[in-house]
Amino acid sequence: MMTLAGQLREQGQEVTFATFRGRGLGEATRALGYPTSEVSVRLKIDPIGIAQLVKMYKRTGVDVVHSHLSTSSVNGSIAARLARLPSVATVHGMSGKKSFLAAHHLIAVSSEVRSHLIAQGVHESKISIVPNGIVMSSSLHLPKKEARKKLGIPADGLVLGTTARLTSLKGVDHALYAVARVAQDFPNVHYVVFGDGEDHQRLAEICQSLRIEQNVHWMGYREDVQALLPALDLFLFPSLREAMGISIVEALAAGLPVVATKIGGIPEVVTKACGTLVPPADPVAMADAVSELLRDPVRRMRMSEEAWQRATSEFSAQRMAARTLGVYAAVLERHRNA
Repeated sequence: MMTLAGQLREQGQEVTFATFRGRGLGEATRALGYPTSEVSVRLKIDPIGIAQLVKMYKRTGVDVVHSHLSTSSVNGSIAARLARLPSVATVHGMSGKKSFLAAHHLIAVSSEVRSHLIAQGVHESKISIVPNGIVMSSSLHLPKKEARKKLGIPADGLVLGTTARLTSLKGVDHALYAVARVAQDFPNVHYVVFGDGEDHQRLAEICQSLRIEQNVHWMGYREDVQALLPALDLFLFPSLREAMGISIVEALAAGLPVVATKIGGIPEVVTKACGTLVPPADPVAMADAVSELLRDPVRRMRMSEEAWQRATSEFSAQRMAARTLGVYAAVLERHRNA
């Protein structure tokens, strides 16, 4: 959302935020120079919050309301209808349709999300696909040697990595079992995990039981992950449920070959040219795919080049913004002609 807002502003659009009071986002958007109003949304459908949104829309003179995630979309799009404004809602996950019924148009972040909505009865004409994008710049990345030094990783090791919330659906436990298997043939392998969450303690205990504590590095939540990704040789994404996988796009932009699960919208991001897909919850298959790539540096080099090309051509922030503006234009045109 913030990447999109930045791109829209760069392209001459005016972006105004309505955020939930007390959640911290308002402070962040104001710090970036966006006009921001905070509203009191405490319920899934909050009449007070909706009334505040209607007043805010009219006061600021917005043309299109764009909401993200379910609670924002329920309240934001109902308020848009009351204010007689067109609304767009982005569906970032495999969500139920009820939260998005009031929106005039939906943006799905992948074909898989679009199919999931259609299967629930949403008409296909109401859904556009706009994959999430990221800012592409080589200046975002540290040199490999410097990135490894910053992470405390040996310069000559083989380094795997994952960026994810540490929850059961992200499948990091399966990646740990895969790493333990890989370490049997590659004792100098290291696995870097960026992120934190409720499963951290359980995952740390799995490390101990597999005796791979020396191979696994828990980095916690960091805001400089993109800069540090060049420290890796391969990116692992063992998720069990995924609408798209923006972390994979960040890895591709860093020129990393990817080994990921064949689930959800991931196959729309990872092609054979830049990675390998394996069945979910299958550590043996993941370990075999990783080992095969570690044994073939020439293939990894080719994949690295393809990864960068795919990221820049398909998942740039500029492309995301251009597609989103196209959706706005179409929704505004239908609204004027209604």
